[in-house]
Amino acid sequence: MWKAFVFGVIVSGTVGPIALLIFGTGARQGLAAGTVAALGAAFADFLYALGAFLLGAILLPFVAGHRAAIEVGCALLLVGFGGWMLLGQLRPGLATEAPKPAASLFLTTFLLTLLNPMTLVIFAGFVPQLPVAGSLAMAAGFALALAAGSVAVATGFAGAGAALGQALPGERPRRAISAAAALGILGFGLYGLAAAF
Repeated sequence: MWKAFVFGVIVSGTVGPIALLIFGTGARQGLAAGTVAALGAAFADFLYALGAFLLGAILLPFVAGHRAAIEVGCALLLVGFGGWMLLGQLRPGLATEAPKPAASLFLTTFLLTLLNPMTLVIFAGFVPQLPVAGSLAMAAGFALALAAGSVAVATGFAGAGAALGQALPGERPRRAISAAAALGILGFGLYGLAAAF
């Protein structure tokens, strides 16, 4: 069980597009919103883990066989999302950004974590080292332990973002933080495309 928790910490602690998104959400909308975004990412990690513990031996060969296509598709998604975020922050004359509802924050990080090529690569590399679940209950327990590790780190990113948002109040600094997060996500997507080719 402790191995699964540590793996959750490793997955969430990797500074990638999801960490930047959670950090930016915390900076713009505060700790509560950042925590909701973190929970969305952790739920995706939970589902990945549950599938890996139950079906890893079946799924890993498929993922390995189609890895290039999966990584290209996921990288294109990151490029599109990062570009869309960046354009939204660079448009002049917009009113102060309205806080996004919790469901939207949760769903955004959930879907992006599911489709993040870095998540796929990390799970494919570490799953063989994780304990094998002998039952659905055991698999769910391992997956919950992994998700707990993921939440612990992701809420740290949200808290750091919220602290920066409080230290730099006002619309202009928040736009700058959001633009920086968008550039980071876009960069990870472009790097993923370059690596795939």
